[in-house]
Amino acid sequence: MIKELNIALIGCGNWGKNIARNLHQMGFLACIYDSNFKLSEKLSYDYMLPTLKLHEIFENQNINAIVIASPAITHKDLAIEALENNKDVFIEKPFCLSLPDAQKLSQMAKNKKKVLMVGHLLNYHNAFIKMKKLVKNGKIGIPQNIRANRLALGAIRSEESVIYDLSAHDISMILSITEELPINVNVQSIHHHNNIGPDAVSIKLSFSKGLTALINSDWMCPFKEHRFSIIGTKGSLIFDDTKTWSEKLVYNPSIVTSKNIIKSLPIEKIKIQENEPLKSELKEFIDCINSRKSPLTDHKEALKVQTVIDMIDKKI
Repeated sequence: MIKELNIALIGCGNWGKNIARNLHQMGFLACIYDSNFKLSEKLSYDYMLPTLKLHEIFENQNINAIVIASPAITHKDLAIEALENNKDVFIEKPFCLSLPDAQKLSQMAKNKKKVLMVGHLLNYHNAFIKMKKLVKNGKIGIPQNIRANRLALGAIRSEESVIYDLSAHDISMILSITEELPINVNVQSIHHHNNIGPDAVSIKLSFSKGLTALINSDWMCPFKEHRFSIIGTKGSLIFDDTKTWSEKLVYNPSIVTSKNIIKSLPIEKIKIQENEPLKSELKEFIDCINSRKSPLTDHKEALKVQTVIDMIDKKI
C-alpha cells in the first residue's frame, strides 16, 4: 500500500475535467497540466492545485501516477516519458493510433513492471457488468450475434477516425464477451470530412465458433443512439445507455424459432445499481496501483482492441 498516492492529470479538456473532479473527490489529484493554459488555470483555481510543466511532472518523485487525457496523437510520447520515469499510467482511449505504438507501450509496461491501464470506460458500467454476468449464467442461451450502435452528431476529430473515437468502446466490450480475437473482418466506411479516416463505419466481426458482431459507429448522425445488444438462442439482452437507469438493461425473451416463427414474450427490465463508470474506472486504477494487480482494461486488453482496430484499418 502506497502511504501517499499523488496522481498528476495531463489534459484538462471536456473529459479531463470529469477525471479531475473524480480524482479530486477521492483525494488523489496532486497537480494538473494542459497545453491550453486557460483550461489548466481554471481547474487549478477550482481545486486549489498547482499547474506544473510536463518535465516537472515527470521528474517529480512524489508523483506516483499519471492520467493522460490529452489528444490521442500525444498518448504514445507522454506514456513513454511517464513509464521511463517509473510512473504508473492511465491513458484515456484510444490507447494509441497505431498497433506498433501499442505494442511498444505494452512491452515497456511489462519491462518496468508498471500499471498501464486504458480508459475503456463501458467495462465499468454496471449495466454492462450485469449483462456479462447474465450471458455467462445462460440467460440468453448460446450467444449468436452482438449488435453495437454508437451514433451521434458529435465532435469530428482531425487526427483520429471514428473507429478510434467510438468503435474502440464497442470492440473492447465485444472482446470482453467473446474472449477471443475475430477470425475475419469486413468493413464499409463513409468519408465526408477532411480528417484522417472515416466519419462512419459499419463493421462485421466473425469469430471462430460462429458468433458474429455488427458495429455501427457514426459521428455525423442527426440522432443519438448508444445501444449494445446480445442475441442468443433464448432471447436478447439490450443495454441502451440513453435510457434511465430503470430501463438501461432489458431482457427480451422473444425469439425466431427453427421454423422461422416469431415467438413473442413480454420484455423484462433488469434491475441494476446506479454507478458513475468513470469513478469506478479510476477506483480500479487506484486499487491496482496499491495492490500491483493488473486492471480489467490493462495494456494487454488494450493491445487486443488495438489489434482489431488495425485489422479494420487494413480493410478500409
